[in-house]
Amino acid sequence: MLYSLRHALRLMRKSPGFTTAAVLTLALGIGANTAMFSVVYALLLRPLPLDHPERLVFLIGNDTQRGGSGIPFSVTAYDTLRDGVSTLAGVTAFNSEALTLTGAGDPVQLSGERVSPNFFDVVGVQPVAGRAFQPQEGNTGAQTVALLSEGVWERRFGRDPSILGRSITLAQTPYTVIGIVPRGFTIPRDDVDVWITQIAQYGGLSQEQIRNGAGFLNGIARLKPGVTVEQADADVGVVNRRYRVEHPGAPDADPNGRMYATPLQDSLISDVRPTILVLTGAVGLVLLIACANVAGLMMARAAGRTKEIAVRAALGAGRARIVGQLLSESLLLSAGGAFLGGTCAVWGVRLLSRGDLGLPGLRPIEVDAGVLAFCAAVAMLTGVAFGLLPALQASRPDLNAVLRDAGRGAAAGRRPRARRFLVAGQMALSVVLLIAAGLLIESFRRLEQVQPGFDPRNAMTMRIALPPARYPDDARRTQFLRETLDRVEALPGVKSASGSLGIPMDSWVRTPFLPEGEPLVPIPRRPLAEWMAITPGYFQALGIPLIRGRAFTWVDDANAPRRVIVSQALARRYFGDADPVGKHIIYARREVPAEIVGVSGDVKSRGLDGDSGLVLYTPYPQFGWANVALSFRAAGDPRLLANAVEAQVRAVDRDLPLTHVQTLDDYVQNALNGRRRLMWLVAGFAGLALLLAVIGLYGVMSYSVAERSAEIGIRQAIGAQPSDILRMVLSDAVRISVMGTAAGVVAAIAATRLLSGMLYHVSPTDPVTFVAIAAAILTVGIAASWIPARRATRVDPVDALRR
Repeated sequence: MLYSLRHALRLMRKSPGFTTAAVLTLALGIGANTAMFSVVYALLLRPLPLDHPERLVFLIGNDTQRGGSGIPFSVTAYDTLRDGVSTLAGVTAFNSEALTLTGAGDPVQLSGERVSPNFFDVVGVQPVAGRAFQPQEGNTGAQTVALLSEGVWERRFGRDPSILGRSITLAQTPYTVIGIVPRGFTIPRDDVDVWITQIAQYGGLSQEQIRNGAGFLNGIARLKPGVTVEQADADVGVVNRRYRVEHPGAPDADPNGRMYATPLQDSLISDVRPTILVLTGAVGLVLLIACANVAGLMMARAAGRTKEIAVRAALGAGRARIVGQLLSESLLLSAGGAFLGGTCAVWGVRLLSRGDLGLPGLRPIEVDAGVLAFCAAVAMLTGVAFGLLPALQASRPDLNAVLRDAGRGAAAGRRPRARRFLVAGQMALSVVLLIAAGLLIESFRRLEQVQPGFDPRNAMTMRIALPPARYPDDARRTQFLRETLDRVEALPGVKSASGSLGIPMDSWVRTPFLPEGEPLVPIPRRPLAEWMAITPGYFQALGIPLIRGRAFTWVDDANAPRRVIVSQALARRYFGDADPVGKHIIYARREVPAEIVGVSGDVKSRGLDGDSGLVLYTPYPQFGWANVALSFRAAGDPRLLANAVEAQVRAVDRDLPLTHVQTLDDYVQNALNGRRRLMWLVAGFAGLALLLAVIGLYGVMSYSVAERSAEIGIRQAIGAQPSDILRMVLSDAVRISVMGTAAGVVAAIAATRLLSGMLYHVSPTDPVTFVAIAAAILTVGIAASWIPARRATRVDPVDALRR
């Protein structure tokens, strides 16, 4: 074995061009697969770093008729689940809440999570310092306490151990710090800075909304030992049905709804699973193409060593020894590819783990020992995969023919045929990847052309979290917004400004409504609309057209009659061709009657790839919210005014930091980032696959011309013209290209159906894409064969016949 390796090293040094090409080809394939496996291992295979993570389930609401899955539940529903499901050892509830930290340097907004007091016990994590919540601390009126993340403890307090027991101010409320949550704990999100309890005091809703049963909670539960997820899911469904019967008027008690229990790890990566599968398939195809490419090189190289192998066989070397020698060369090449591939994988992991791909940061995605073991295993399998067929073919030479130098044609008959099939296979796999990339590119092109319903040019938005302790009611929130907006609109270069609950494509509040003329049904069975509380100037600032009626003014305050503006989609669905202005509608859980005073243009409230949603606009003074988006439209570049706008906000309240400051152009582009990066990754893999296939075809045709030089010389001697030789070589290339393209198109028809959920207004079997890619592959195949074909026309018949 040692001799075989030394001999293989000598041969590789003698052929640096071949060795470099093979190692680089394998490095690309192995590196891409190793990088992708690191993501798969971190997100799908490696258990969560929690106590018995297999026993953790995520509780999620589902209602296909009123918004699909991911529907949050109310405090009452949580109490019912916590006390009524016998198969669960514990149930905890949580929800995100922005909390402004003051009194510790400059004001800063922290990413908070309001949880029930048993949260850390249920998920199975304990603080690295201090303690977790105690049951009584979750009661309304109890002492307010908080746990800090280790990151915030380090950044804001310099890891000062005396922070435990000290009071900090969050959202204008004093909280006693009781513990430090370890770094790397990323449930339910990877960017939580602080945890607080008393879920019924959630600041994103009014106390009236919470008492009326507004859904805002998500849940995690721990199974009792020996209980399966299926058993718990059935039990949760029974208890949830009982809740709907006992609370028929509750907003989250729709008879069509259902509560599910799903494995926590699956639920955390459900949104990115299709992306992971697509990229895994793409890099797998690249590796197969790389193996086929190197196998073709090995076959061509083995053809040049026919005499050497024949001599070895004549001297008594058995077939197993010859195969072992050739396989040792393959394994050395794959080892070199694995070494370089590991370096490529480190870079690839950094690319794949970036947030704009949508990969959750639940566990560190890195090239660790497990990933390196995978890399080594792939290298070994790859070495065998691309080396076995050439080794088996080369180990069976025709000794008599080879040693007489008369067997060249016989030996060439089988090997070029095998190499042609390998190249056709490479082209087929390339076609699959190229068609997938083409579909994603066409889908992205169409998505970029979608009009969001608002004008993002020269507009900017930012978020403000109004602490309930300082702004406890609509009147004080409205006073802050009105004073701030007056200051902002007075700035030179600002055309209009507004405050609102959110901005288009970032709407998170839905409200039940009942238009005039519709039959009276219970609240849980009423349709839902996106609810947007806005100040005057909203439609001008966002560039949303007002189709009929009027916009709100500051006269539409808390003392004025209730009025609403509806989107065109809502008006069309429930009022048809009739003018809805002047008609009435009932909205919200408390059944507020309101007059429709205007109809706005439709906006993509649920993303560019969704339908225009039903939107209900209400005057902010009549129903204010603590979380506010401040938006303004400028005469020029709004970024030049960002600091001035922030100064005006600080002039009204110096303790309010601004977050999520971005232009609306950037906001729209950020919404496409995940699709854009997936498109470019698949396109990059497809381009790499095509390059490898073209190199393989070029190599096959070059070796074919060299092996058939005697035949070409004879043809020329008996009268064949250069055009005849050119046609003969190109026809061979066309046959390979057509065979590979046809096989690839058939495979793509089945494979691209996996992309159907990622495409926007493009069929997975889009004929234009299929035809264009097939034509491009055939053209590239012929172009790759042109140089060898031209070289064949220059063969000297005399020199060829002398060989």
